[in-house]
Amino acid sequence: MPSTLICIDSSVFIPALQETDPDSLWLVNAIGADITVVIPRLIVQEVNRNLITPGQVRRFNRLFALSDFANVVDEPIPLNLVEKYVGLGLPAKGDAFIGAFVEWMNIPYLVSANRHFLRDLQVESYLVLDPSQFRTRYQSDAL
Repeated sequence: MPSTLICIDSSVFIPALQETDPDSLWLVNAIGADITVVIPRLIVQEVNRNLITPGQVRRFNRLFALSDFANVVDEPIPLNLVEKYVGLGLPAKGDAFIGAFVEWMNIPYLVSANRHFLRDLQVESYLVLDPSQFRTRYQSDAL
């Protein structure tokens, strides 16, 4: 079975690394041959800014430094896509860039706990799931 490609939002990484949400923690621990994560540099910056302890920061950064299945993309996201997501109602500062990134990279799943994504975003390019929804679908082979 090919690896499932996902983008994980900072709203999932932070509670996973702080070990406050079991589904988020499960997802971060599941990254490997079966689940590949690709994120923009913007998410790295936001996670590092919001983690509490140096150990959490190290664990997050090691995930991307040491894993073949976790990748950070530094290329600029096309502005026409960002503008599309601003037009769809996402805040211009961060969420529109993340929404545009997922479409630009052809990633089928955005895993987020962000209400703007979960409640407000309806696109055909990818599916937005919270960590619990993703885990349920993944474990039942419904992806």
